[in-house]
Amino acid sequence: MLNENSTPKAANKGRINILLVDDQSANLHVLEAVLAELDEVLVSVSSGEQALRELLVREFAVVLMDVHMPTMSGFETAGLIRSHPRSRTLPIIFLTAVGDDRAHMEHAYALGAVDYLTKPISPVILRAKVAFFIDLYRKTAEIALHAQATHLEALRTRDERIRLILDNTRDYAFIGTDTDGIVTEWEGGAETITGWFAAKACGEPSAIIFTPEDRAAGVPGYEMRTARETGRADDKRWHVRRDGTRFFADGVMVPLRDEADKLRGYAKIFRDATSERLAAEQLEMSELQLGESRQRSQRAEEGMRRLAAVAAQSSDFIGIASSEARTSYVNPAGRRLAGLAPDAALGEYRIGDFFAPDCKAFVEAVVLPAVRGRQARWEGELRMRNFQSGAILPIYYKGFAVFDDEGQNIGLASIMRDITAQKQAENELRRVAADLAEADRRKSEFLATLAHELRNPLAPIRTGLDLIRMAAPGAPNMAKVHEMMDRQLGHLIHLVNDLLDVARITRGKIELKREASDVATLAAMAVETSMAALNAGGHTLSIEVAPEALPLEVDVTRIVQVLSNLLNNAAKYTPAGGRIVLRALREGDDALLSVLDNGVGIAQEDLGTLFDMFTQVGRNLDRSQGGLGIGLSLVRRLVELHGGSVSATSAGRDQGSTFTVRLPLHLGNAAAVASLAPCGAAPGALRVLVVDDNVDAGASLSTLLEALGHSTRVAVDGEQGLVLAAAFRPHLAFLDIGLPGMSGHQLARAIRATSGLEGMLLVALTGWGARADVAMSQQAGFDRHLTKPVDITALTSVLAAAARPGSSSAMEQP
Repeated sequence: MLNENSTPKAANKGRINILLVDDQSANLHVLEAVLAELDEVLVSVSSGEQALRELLVREFAVVLMDVHMPTMSGFETAGLIRSHPRSRTLPIIFLTAVGDDRAHMEHAYALGAVDYLTKPISPVILRAKVAFFIDLYRKTAEIALHAQATHLEALRTRDERIRLILDNTRDYAFIGTDTDGIVTEWEGGAETITGWFAAKACGEPSAIIFTPEDRAAGVPGYEMRTARETGRADDKRWHVRRDGTRFFADGVMVPLRDEADKLRGYAKIFRDATSERLAAEQLEMSELQLGESRQRSQRAEEGMRRLAAVAAQSSDFIGIASSEARTSYVNPAGRRLAGLAPDAALGEYRIGDFFAPDCKAFVEAVVLPAVRGRQARWEGELRMRNFQSGAILPIYYKGFAVFDDEGQNIGLASIMRDITAQKQAENELRRVAADLAEADRRKSEFLATLAHELRNPLAPIRTGLDLIRMAAPGAPNMAKVHEMMDRQLGHLIHLVNDLLDVARITRGKIELKREASDVATLAAMAVETSMAALNAGGHTLSIEVAPEALPLEVDVTRIVQVLSNLLNNAAKYTPAGGRIVLRALREGDDALLSVLDNGVGIAQEDLGTLFDMFTQVGRNLDRSQGGLGIGLSLVRRLVELHGGSVSATSAGRDQGSTFTVRLPLHLGNAAAVASLAPCGAAPGALRVLVVDDNVDAGASLSTLLEALGHSTRVAVDGEQGLVLAAAFRPHLAFLDIGLPGMSGHQLARAIRATSGLEGMLLVALTGWGARADVAMSQQAGFDRHLTKPVDITALTSVLAAAARPGSSSAMEQP
């Protein structure tokens, strides 16, 4: 969009210029916003002087001008515009914040204004009026362009005859220039019209006939550029003769191109139309003076006709009624909106009849009295009805009175716009805003809960460390401290694993390891996993599993995780000494696994969002084990990855709840159900190498391994680890990946390349556990990939594998 400092170069080709004049920048911004959807070039200036300068350098379809401005008023500016030949017929719409002052209005129309609008101005009316003059300007330009094309074609096909005409015609000046605008031909009536002889004019710039103000404004160059870019430039402006007198030229400039379409110069053809121009201006002034009294008496009628002409092109409902509200005119778009046939008798309808029944009384009691009364206008949102379909539509209504020259109300005008789409958009924006607010609330709640859940286990762990630091060697009760710290560490690991699982599922990075199993085995494993939580609450657990085989093909770890989460939830939200039931049965081709409890229950309004992220069951500030609110979301996502579903029911608060997992049975492999073997016996004594630059981590793992009966060596970097491996020849090595200097991957490759260390079991022990990290470890030569912190079960499994000579170990996923 152009501002007052813009040049004509900023205007987009094919778009129409509209001049906005107001000393208040806020008003200019409002006009720009209202007219933006017209997609035309809006030139905004803050004074009459700036407006006059803009009119010298470009053409405008219409000018919207404030009446009251500090240095030069709108009326003074309009008077100067009308005094200049180029802008004498330019449409001007006056805008004012003052009430309907008849003297000001008459002054405006006396200056040739096409309209006089009082602020605040309806955006719909303003756009409609401006769009009318844009359309008029564009159609006029199209007619002129068509005439030009016809004229140029005639010139091209009649070169010889034109030469004869040039030699014998003195009414038209024919000027040829090179590409820089230097005169090369001065033919026809050029000498007679301009007073410049050909011998003197040739070699001079064609700008010698332009007025000083046009030369200062760069009009000669702009005319050539327009001709070059569009194929023609109209030459209807005042020029200056050699003796300084002025004449009005009516002609055109066209580019001269050769057969290769290369620009060779320009041809400027015009005639002296000064007498016609002056006569037309005089005639216009005479007609204006003679018809002034007649225009005063007919102004209201002409305004109505003008409104009807604009209304016919509008997509809004525009209607005109008598002062008694009896309808006399409805535009085509309005008839369609109201469901009226083209030949419907409008006189049978009053304004109030077009509105919905619940709005009709308001229209009759409030709207029409306001339009007829002192205010003479009313606007706002209402509802109208379609006579044909009976549909009720939300509309924005504006009604105003039409007065004659004596101030008598001679009619009422109504403008209605269907705002159904706008209302739908507003509702959608409100819904999106509500969703975003809810998401932000849940995020904030989650972060607060996460901080709370992390501090809970960290506090006793810190206390336990202080107790260990303060206790004398062999002090009693250290076993309880160790047990407490181990339990809290497990809680931390569980929180982190849940977060990682949700992140993997969200990114589509989780990969299920399906294998044959059965419901009874999965239920037993889940109960074993959750037994600590069940015992801590003193709950009674009942297991009701159907006697028939219920075979599944699932990722055993993940389904056990699902059932364990549900059992833990039941234990968490059931008061001490409650009853929990794990039930498994068959329904058609599905297995139903349900966890029932007699705990706090779930309110009906919470059931809809129960499985959403960061939502907690029965959240209460006095429950210290509230969790992060991701467990049930994780359950749903894991079950859906297996092609199943999960649901929850509850009779209400304190009525207990039931969570049901539905999984498809794998009936084809019932005989191939795999049983989970218990861990083997503890392995024999092994030589174990630990390489970790974290001294505490390496020392603690070494101490644990020696407590299990193994001998260890510890290195803090890759080079030391390689030396110890060659000297110690361990059965098993735990290597950190992020080592200084030689990384864990490089150390693994070096060990694999060292003679005598071929049978060593290499385990990557790292905090990185993505699929890509596991693949990199496998490529480096590792046998296993474990993520920190590693639990005793995984450690025992690795030790057992290392104790089996010649056994091959698959890479363990994190």
